[in-house]
Amino acid sequence: MKQIYLLRHAKSDWDEPFISDEERGLSLRGKKQTKVLRTFLQDYQLEVDIAFVSPAERTLKTYQSLRKEILRLPKPELREAIYEAEADDLLFLAQGVPNSIQSFLIVGHNPGLESFASGLLFGDPERSRFHKLPTASFLGISLPIDSWKEIEWGLGQLKVFWIPGAVGKE
Repeated sequence: MKQIYLLRHAKSDWDEPFISDEERGLSLRGKKQTKVLRTFLQDYQLEVDIAFVSPAERTLKTYQSLRKEILRLPKPELREAIYEAEADDLLFLAQGVPNSIQSFLIVGHNPGLESFASGLLFGDPERSRFHKLPTASFLGISLPIDSWKEIEWGLGQLKVFWIPGAVGKE
């Protein structure tokens, strides 16, 4: 049994000037979301063998905020391909993970993460059942496989799903 965890970055900052989309950091709301998410993940006792993180500033800040308190999280492995990834790109990434890895985390962006989760859980990456995966959403998917090369659409079972709700909107 293998495990994939998906985390959409916390709410990004549109108010600060930035040169490119990749440079947008976290908003005040996003920083509040990461604190609540960190508490949830500590209680959940998340452990992963590897963390693939988009190099965008907001994904790095989200993961670094978690890692600051959850010391068992591994150093991020930056993957440029995650930044604008579609579901098939993330499936390709997963199929290339060494079999010694039992669980991994992808910290990325919509719509790719949402499509990837929909494909794994419901068999169709083109039709989402999440109605937009909110910022700072976290979900875990169990897969009844022995090798990452065996991963395909529809094999996943939802293990955990958490959203930040109204955190930071007050």
